[in-house]
Amino acid sequence: MQTKTEKQRTNITLTVENLCAARELGLNVSAISDAAVAEAVRSARAAAWAADNAAAISERRAWLEAHGMPLADLQVLRLG
Repeated sequence: MQTKTEKQRTNITLTVENLCAARELGLNVSAISDAAVAEAVRSARAAAWAADNAAAISERRAWLEAHGMPLADLQVLRLG
């Protein structure tokens, strides 16, 4: 596994307009691309986790609806 400081070269394809505008503005296209990919990976992993656990989440919500929050009568700070 790579650490955050390790980099690997790759090729990406951008529209001419976006690349020219980024260069004119002095934007770091590599850093922006890396951040965008990191966010896409985070989002895809979250979606996959939610899909993998949808049945358990649904069951838990149904149980809470039927039985209430466990130990709610002992709750000191009440929200809502």
